[in-house]
Amino acid sequence: MFLRLIIAKVFVIAVLASGCLSVSNRCLPGDLCFPANIVWIKFMETLDGNLYFPHTREYDHLVMQRNSIYTKFPFAIVEVKNTADVQKSVLFARKHNLLVSIKTSGHDFIGRSTAHGSLQIFLGSMNATKIHLFSIRNPAGEITCESGNTWLKVYEEVDRHNRTIVGGSGHTVSVAGYTLGGGHSPMSRMFGLAVDNLLEIEMVTAEGHVVVANKFMTQTSFVNGTFATSNDTDIFWASRGGGGGTFGIVTKFTFKLHYPAPQIVQFLCSYPIQKANGQKYGFTVLKKIFSMLTSLPKEWGGYLLISGVPDKSGNFGNVMLAMNHHGPFHSATRAYLDQLKNFQQDWQSFCFYKNFSSYYDYDKTSKETSYFPYYSSNTLLHNHNFTDDLISFILQKVKTGYSNSSHMGMTGTFLGGEVKTIEHHENAVNPALRSSLMSLTATTYLPTTDLNYSAFLVRGEEIGKELNKFGLGQYVNNAGNDVISWQKEFWGNNYRRLLKIKKKWDPDNFFTCKECVGSEEIGPNFVDGVFHIPIGPPFGK
Repeated sequence: MFLRLIIAKVFVIAVLASGCLSVSNRCLPGDLCFPANIVWIKFMETLDGNLYFPHTREYDHLVMQRNSIYTKFPFAIVEVKNTADVQKSVLFARKHNLLVSIKTSGHDFIGRSTAHGSLQIFLGSMNATKIHLFSIRNPAGEITCESGNTWLKVYEEVDRHNRTIVGGSGHTVSVAGYTLGGGHSPMSRMFGLAVDNLLEIEMVTAEGHVVVANKFMTQTSFVNGTFATSNDTDIFWASRGGGGGTFGIVTKFTFKLHYPAPQIVQFLCSYPIQKANGQKYGFTVLKKIFSMLTSLPKEWGGYLLISGVPDKSGNFGNVMLAMNHHGPFHSATRAYLDQLKNFQQDWQSFCFYKNFSSYYDYDKTSKETSYFPYYSSNTLLHNHNFTDDLISFILQKVKTGYSNSSHMGMTGTFLGGEVKTIEHHENAVNPALRSSLMSLTATTYLPTTDLNYSAFLVRGEEIGKELNKFGLGQYVNNAGNDVISWQKEFWGNNYRRLLKIKKKWDPDNFFTCKECVGSEEIGPNFVDGVFHIPIGPPFGK
């Protein structure tokens, strides 16, 4: 154990010496103020969970980010098992002025949930759920989920009770970061965003207090054992779309449940962008799809998937709709997509409907990629943004983005429907997201064997800047690195209120991460040095 601690210190001291890490106001490995080994061991003995150090098998597994480019090296990872463990970890870090990072599933695109030399609080093992079918707050009932729950687990749980819930399509994505950023879903056009369905949170604050908050009250359990209740609900407002890693550590979420439709209908329809004989279909197909968006019934949700990869027949790329209909097959709203099913059928690679008994039955069949390097960027598209110029840009980028060592794809998440019906300031999400019809994300993928990370990142940033010109605002959970005016892009005119709440609940910026509320006040060395510099895959991986 002591040897591993020494190895960890040597590594982080080397990073400090290299100029990649410069934090003047935190006690880091190598500083005289940094806790001695015996202090860490005594802290570990207070936990119900576990504390892992570098080069243990558990550390090697937990340290990996889904976007492997942004895997960084915390000094230690505390695998918390309950709210008490989170509270102890915060108080320990506060006492010793440690840098803290907060992680659940590690899906964050730009590494907000990790930091070199930090004490990483890992919530992925907190996965208890509790369902209340009889709720005065919501006729269909509610579910309380600890932060480490994955959406597939939650879908399976609510399906047992003949209910459904708004959540993500990635099976290993946890409820925490997804919800705190807003949470768009294939169900959002029918039931709104995840934050529109959030009834209550439990949070550990920067002072180690435990807060339970909803839209009616905020109750605080102080470290000294006393309690207080207030009708000031600003922390609940901020937690519904203000992003993770900055206001506190949310340990539990309580969501509305919904009665399920009698049937879920899947629609999959794919066209090649260009046939092997040179015929080009992509422009015409995208123009047709875009023309259908303004009248799309709210029962339909899902994704537009555009890929620039050749197939075995010599065709290049594909444009695919992956949609789900919340309702029976024999309905006018389901039949709306017949106009695409019947469109240029001789061009189609495939096009079909498939019936499922529930949303869980439908979603459990989806595939998910594992760990790989990628760069993503995002923009929010409104009615007037679906132009011929946008189509040309999309097709040009997926074509030029393909090579033997990398390729590029775009994913459009359909918005509108019930998302538009919520007042702009009901919660903290970007008001531009309420009025948009699609959140469009461009992703460039890079094999782990290719070490040209610098050129790869520069290319990704260039695409992001070009993409952003076509829309208004960005969805914080899908945005890329180095976003210009990220405060406005992510939160619009809600940012001023978010910053005010941040200063009230965490005036010392104890919790912070790249492009999170309040991070601009830490200083350039802190943001760029700790949270921005990518170092590629971990040693030995």
